Amino acid sequence: MTQERRKASGRAGSSRESAGPGRSGARRGWIVAGTVVGIALVAFIVASFSAGGNESADGIRETAPVTVTGDPLPQYPETGTDPAVGLTLPDLEGVSFDGSPVSITNDGRAKVVLVVAHWCGVCRSEVTDYGSYFEQNGVPTNADWYTISTGVRSTADNYPPSAWLGEWPLPVLVDDEALTLLQAVGLSAYPFTVVVAPDGTVAGRAVGAVPIEALVEFTEQWG
Repeated sequence: MTQERRKASGRAGSSRESAGPGRSGARRGWIVAGTVVGIALVAFIVASFSAGGNESADGIRETAPVTVTGDPLPQYPETGTDPAVGLTLPDLEGVSFDGSPVSITNDGRAKVVLVVAHWCGVCRSEVTDYGSYFEQNGVPTNADWYTISTGVRSTADNYPPSAWLGEWPLPVLVDDEALTLLQAVGLSAYPFTVVVAPDGTVAGRAVGAVPIEALVEFTEQWG
């Protein structure tokens, strides 16, 4: 794991991070059956593989210990077939900002997992858009929806994430300072989405802001 993190950090610090946050020209397709089949994403921000300076205040946890049971997913590729499709998502367990337990486990339910960072402008836009949809339509019930807050930086914009996501209707699982959850889902850039079938296997992953309607339509196959 240490060696893999060094490799990932090297990539993020060289060719991709030089493009800078909010590279609006970069686009990826929504993933179905492991291949890119259409443009559904509007932008992406290069993932940070380091975090620091994260404190708890007034009982609020901006980072917290987590437990990952099972093999981490391979990192999402820049091009080609996603090797994670068909693999089992490891069980992810920890707490939310207030210390209440949150678990993303193989329980026979389909899942949508949104991975965001508070300083990521595209993440903030996505959360705003999704929040408007949930307010008007409610959270879809054909899948369980979760959020992972990761990449926390106390010196970055929009800190703390607990304030940003304070009225967010989805359960939030807080990553630790080592970014264990980020690595477990194979994130390569923010925002990141993982859709899990009822059998616990990955049905699709995507980088960038996926339209909420596309996610809802995709999860309708599980009733």
